[in-house]
Amino acid sequence: MYQYFARLTFSSQESEELTQETFFQAVTSIHRFKGESSLKTWLLQIARNIYRNKIRALAKERALYAAADASLVPDASPNPAEIAQREQDRKEIRSVLMKLPDDYRDVLILKEIEGLSHDEIAQILGKTPQSARVLLHRAKARFRELYENEVTRPDESM
Repeated sequence: MYQYFARLTFSSQESEELTQETFFQAVTSIHRFKGESSLKTWLLQIARNIYRNKIRALAKERALYAAADASLVPDASPNPAEIAQREQDRKEIRSVLMKLPDDYRDVLILKEIEGLSHDEIAQILGKTPQSARVLLHRAKARFRELYENEVTRPDESM
């Protein structure tokens, strides 16, 4: 759960708070769990709703997407140029992810980072497995398009 939030918020503190809220909500509503999905899927549905509510609240306060941690995991690479490039890559990917619609961002994170199946993603998003596949395909295409249009490498601009 923490990793899911970390990939959405890029903030360890925010991830901890959202994880705690998710488990609190799960404990208080466990009586509603019908066993129609896995517990993991049910928890991720709660997590997604908590995150969406948080974003809505932040938007109302005009603080949408507050400053993020530069990196959640320290890099052990001894080469400063590689470290700088990885950090730049993270910033570029983060920037493009944040420009995607919520459903696109969610499906990309759930599939490519969390490694969930199409069936699990479909349950979390409230869609059929086929529509989850289509959504993932469209999300990847849109991400690729935004990335190619917005990210230029020094040797590509010449």
